[in-house]
Amino acid sequence: MSDFHGVYLLCSIENKTVRGTYIGYTVLPGRRILQHNRFQKGGAHKTAKYAPWDMILCVHNFPTRTAGLRFEWAWQNPKVSVRLKMYDWQKKKSETGVQYQIRILERMLNVSPWKKLPLTVQWLRNEYKVPLVPPIHMPIAHGPIEEQIDEEELTLCSDTECILCKISLSTQNSVYCVHNHCTFHLTCLANKLTIAHELLPLAIVCPKCGNSQLWGDMIKLRNRARKPQKISSGINAEYGGDMIKLRNRARKPQKISSDVNHWSDQLSQV
Repeated sequence: MSDFHGVYLLCSIENKTVRGTYIGYTVLPGRRILQHNRFQKGGAHKTAKYAPWDMILCVHNFPTRTAGLRFEWAWQNPKVSVRLKMYDWQKKKSETGVQYQIRILERMLNVSPWKKLPLTVQWLRNEYKVPLVPPIHMPIAHGPIEEQIDEEELTLCSDTECILCKISLSTQNSVYCVHNHCTFHLTCLANKLTIAHELLPLAIVCPKCGNSQLWGDMIKLRNRARKPQKISSGINAEYGGDMIKLRNRARKPQKISSDVNHWSDQLSQV
């Protein structure tokens, strides 16, 4: 399965109210919009009433499927989410459905734990674009999503022991510097670099090579090293792409093993 995890926003072409918006999770945006618009079978029954839809925005680069699904739920339910319910979510009369949903999204991206993730906000349809200010480390992209996964297997575990504790390690419990592949126990590095009372580190400096990087990028590199992918394809969020290849992929829910629960545990309260 692809390591793409995205949460998207749909807008009904004919209904611009809040009811004419929909928030969902996907690993294949191109296939998902076809399902919402009834061009392809596979779920999306809730949105049939207000079809056709435009997929206008996608937040992606979540480290795991669980993290993406929890973000989706909180965005759909801001009035009950423990991270968001203290804010005023009454829709303003002057707001369109899209403006209301983007106001919720902007708040989510700027509160913990999501503000610490290495997310990308991607506008897929510029005609719907409204002001949105994410944290400074989150880029805003425009245009179709192109996901490319190298065919070559990724082998990173070159060191036989953790640089910090000098105890032997394996791929299962390792984390890697994204620049020079310096290798550590995940817990050793997290304990050393996390500030007191901080849920997750954001940007860190590798204790060995001194290069700065995002903690989330290191986790994604670790997950990729643990399960090499041999998929190479483009995902076009605007009805395109090679749908024959997309059709048979990602049918089964992704299993998250106990050793990747670091991220899901931190994101458990949404």
